Amino acid sequence: MRTINFKLSLLALITVSALFLTSCEKEVLTEGISADNAQKSAQIDAASDEVDGIIEESYMLGEGITGKSTVTYQTALPPCMTRTVVMSGLTRTVTLDFGTGCNMPNGNHLSGIITLVYQHDPVALSRTITFTYNGFTFNGIAFSGGGSVLRVLANTNNNPQSTATVDVTATFPNGGSAHRTGTKVREWIEGFGTPAWTDNAFSVTGNWTTEFSNGDVNSGLVTTALRREATCPFFVSGILELSHNDNIGTLDFGDGTCDNVALFTGPNGVTYTIQLGN
Repeated sequence: MRTINFKLSLLALITVSALFLTSCEKEVLTEGISADNAQKSAQIDAASDEVDGIIEESYMLGEGITGKSTVTYQTALPPCMTRTVVMSGLTRTVTLDFGTGCNMPNGNHLSGIITLVYQHDPVALSRTITFTYNGFTFNGIAFSGGGSVLRVLANTNNNPQSTATVDVTATFPNGGSAHRTGTKVREWIEGFGTPAWTDNAFSVTGNWTTEFSNGDVNSGLVTTALRREATCPFFVSGILELSHNDNIGTLDFGDGTCDNVALFTGPNGVTYTIQLGN
C-alpha cells in the first residue's frame, strides 16, 4: 500500500511540475520580454552608438570641421583602421576597414568594413550620410544592413547633432539574431572644441523596434536620455523602456559610472543584473 501511495505521490509531483513548467513557458512567451532579449538589445545599442561615433569622427576629419585645433587634435579613430576616400564629382565614398580585428581606444573590438557615402558641400549646415556594413563585427557580433545619418552642425542647443535611421541585423556568436529598425538622435553635449577626444560626451534619445529570431518583437523608447562618454565602451546612465504588447520593462544603465552592467526590470517587477558585454 505504501508503494502505491509513493507512486501516486510521485505521479502527482511530476504532473504539477509539468504544469508549472508549461505555465512559466507561456508566461515568457506572453510577456515577450526576457533578460536575454534585454541584454541583446543593449549590445545592439552599444554597437550602434559606437558606429555613430565612428561616422561622426570620419566625416569631420574628412571635411576638416572637427571644431578643434588641427595641430593638437587627437582623433578617436584607431591607427589599425584604414580609411580610403574615392571622389566622383561631389560624391565621396569612404571605406573604413578594420581588417580582421581592430581595437577602439575605449576597448571595443571591431572587424570588417563600414562604407560611407555623402555629397561634399563645404558651406552646408547639414549633411546626409548613408552607411552600409560589409562583414562587420562588433565585439564578436556580426552586423549587416545599414542606414542613414542626418548630421547638423548646430542644433537648438548650438551642439552638433546626428539623427540616424537604421535597418540592421545582428547575429550573435552564441546563437540567435535580431533585426533592428528605428531612429536615434545623438547630441554632442561635451568636448566639442577641445583638442582631446577623451572629454567627449553624448546624449542619446530615440525609439526603435527589435525582432528576435525566436519570434519576440520588442519596442524600445528612451525615457531618460542615455549618456555615452567617449572613454567608456558602454552607456553610463539613462533609461530605456522595452515593451511587448501591454507588457513593459525597463533597462537602467546606472548612475554615471563606467561599468559592464545594467539593471533590467521585467514586466513581473523582478530586477535582473545583465552584462552589457559578451
